[in-house]
Amino acid sequence: MKRLLLYIALPALLLNACKPMADKEPIYQFEKGFGDSKEHPSGRPFSWPEGIRLLDKPNSTEDCFYDSKKRNRFHGHSGGVQICLNLYNETNAPIQVKLPPGLMFEAKSLKVQNGFIVTWVTIEVPPREQYFATLYMVCANTDRSSPYNDEIEEQAIVTDHPALRELAELLKNKKCNFEDYGGKYLDPGALAATDLITLAAKNLIYGKPIRPEVMEGILAMPER
Repeated sequence: MKRLLLYIALPALLLNACKPMADKEPIYQFEKGFGDSKEHPSGRPFSWPEGIRLLDKPNSTEDCFYDSKKRNRFHGHSGGVQICLNLYNETNAPIQVKLPPGLMFEAKSLKVQNGFIVTWVTIEVPPREQYFATLYMVCANTDRSSPYNDEIEEQAIVTDHPALRELAELLKNKKCNFEDYGGKYLDPGALAATDLITLAAKNLIYGKPIRPEVMEGILAMPER
């Protein structure tokens, strides 16, 4: 029931986009950590900027979700994987946390999704403040469940999926993250972008081209 509360309002299209594809090529070789791959994803460790400290391990809780909703602190795109980042700014000035394309949080078991982002995500943390941020990410593995609570590894990595470079380039100047729309929960503009990013990423992970109607929608996204 608790897990359901976090996802009940997500569009049906987004939830369906994380289900297995019937037309998957049986001999397709997935990148490590993506699709049906059971290997650990490869990438370089991600380091948080100087002055930022995590007060808790990345997780997914109702407290974080409702704090983010109250304060308009939703970030990222998609939503098949949602985690809480409990950040603290130890300095006397705001810090912009820049999360790069390819950032991935790996699940602790093969029953749970790995989550990743495909474009830069910005989180501005005020000085001397604890900041609960809900980070929306793309689901990397269609046959697994979404993470809940303490099911995500603490150390994030930065991956480089060759097929996703195209999508990252297309999105680099687009308004496609929740923070681009004021960080509001269920903002219509953010949700429209979310559907397109999820579907495009799913195509590319499975070795397919981005569908024409999805590409058309991405190209029509407003510029930042």
